[in-house]
Amino acid sequence: MTTPDYPLMALGSYETYQLAHIATYIAERLGRHHRSGRGRDGRVARAEAVRDIAGAATALGNANGRSIPDDDLPRPLDMDTFTAARQLLATGPRSADVVALAGLGQAGFAVVGHVPGLGAVGATAASRDIVDALRTHFLTRPCDELAPWAVTRTPQRVPTLPQQVDLAAFVEHLDPARDDDRAVARNLRGDNRRTDAAIRGRFAGVDLDAPAVVAPPAIPSDSRPRGVVRPRRPAAARARGRAPGIRRPAGQSAAAPTVPTTSAGP
Repeated sequence: MTTPDYPLMALGSYETYQLAHIATYIAERLGRHHRSGRGRDGRVARAEAVRDIAGAATALGNANGRSIPDDDLPRPLDMDTFTAARQLLATGPRSADVVALAGLGQAGFAVVGHVPGLGAVGATAASRDIVDALRTHFLTRPCDELAPWAVTRTPQRVPTLPQQVDLAAFVEHLDPARDDDRAVARNLRGDNRRTDAAIRGRFAGVDLDAPAVVAPPAIPSDSRPRGVVRPRRPAAARARGRAPGIRRPAGQSAAAPTVPTTSAGP
């Protein structure tokens, strides 16, 4: 746990990780929505992103214990709000800190921080529980998992979401191998029978109740730096222990030197 991706030993609670993983899923889909291009492909990409955001918003509401309005969904901070929120901190910059946005005339809370290898990260949400969960997330998760929370140049708006979404169809697009997707699926269970059946099929063999585990990056088996040449033994060292003028008979082991049969006296 000594690499920049893992600056702290502390891990959040299981419920905390559920909130943070679902919020990260939403942030990643918001990024897809804003990066979508023009034309038919762009429209399809935006429609899929809206579907995913709506499904994950339902999971987040279930995990949080209350329905969350679209405008209150967590999303990355823009640079202006990040800079202003950081200035509200009287204790100076930290790796990740939570601050109320009331000082900016805005509702909700923000978490602002810095992740080595990624730079400025931040998020805003109406719920203090969610930003507290994300603060722990920022301090413990690998850098590549936090990419959706990189501070954006301009504010991101949540698109208009449908009043209803086919959650069973949405579940078919979740990836059982990803922590964020598993957290979304876990918190959709019990919504309706059809969705439950889709979750059982899509996540067959996956324990959705298993606690989240943060594993440090694997260390390569050959950790010796490349290009390093192992020094050769000096000739004197190779010849050490070999008396000059003594020859071994053919087939004689090197571990059993021969002894001369004649005296080499004065």
